[in-house]
Amino acid sequence: MQLTPISPEILNFDAKAPLVLLCDHASNAVPAEIGDLGVPAAAMQDHIAWDIGAEAVTRRMCEMMGVAGVIQKVSRLVIDVNRDTDQAGLIPEVSDKVPVPANQGLSDVARAARIDAYWRPFHAACESVIDAHQKAGINPLVVGIHSFTPAMNGAPRPWAIGFLWNRDPRLAQAMIGLCERETGLIVGDNEPYSGKALYYTMQRHGADRGLAQTTIEIRQDLMANEHEIDQWAALLADLLDECMTRPDLITPKVFP
Repeated sequence: MQLTPISPEILNFDAKAPLVLLCDHASNAVPAEIGDLGVPAAAMQDHIAWDIGAEAVTRRMCEMMGVAGVIQKVSRLVIDVNRDTDQAGLIPEVSDKVPVPANQGLSDVARAARIDAYWRPFHAACESVIDAHQKAGINPLVVGIHSFTPAMNGAPRPWAIGFLWNRDPRLAQAMIGLCERETGLIVGDNEPYSGKALYYTMQRHGADRGLAQTTIEIRQDLMANEHEIDQWAALLADLLDECMTRPDLITPKVFP
């Protein structure tokens, strides 16, 4: 079984500022070859299919800052590129209690076809962008742009924004400190979930190279319109501009 590969969109490939943005849950699109996942249309517009607002913030930041970015074009219900190929939930059979019938009982051949067509091109693109920076002598900060729901399983999530990290806390802690200094927002440290549990894209493309990295999570109800998108992009651009000047952040360091 073969599927037509779908490459992510690369923004500002030739930009060589010390920052790369990766948006791995940008899209709710399902390739025509996959067909209907069996998920209700309303649910395909919800958080289970994509990180609402994340693509818009990523594009705005790339435009404002002139930095490189990679934007995935396939829904995480088709395949979640923020997970390794042997990790649970790579091709979810159920997402937040919503069944995904087309993903249930997939053969090994069908799973491998999705990995080859949609997962590998995304990570190859991320590698190409970061390789180009490092070949130019630039060690970029690597930042994932995500969003999260205001509540989960009935429990409210009070954070306006969270910064995730796994073994390397440098960039997350720097961004938390700056965000608390510059705003009155409730800021999450490894919230609304921990980077120690789910961090594949940042670990592979940032931490494994010794590059300072973090996943930024923005609450979806605070990105309800273009004005709010612009405000988030401007805030994060200001904070990251300061981070890009810090030797402790742009110097590679591998954390065991």
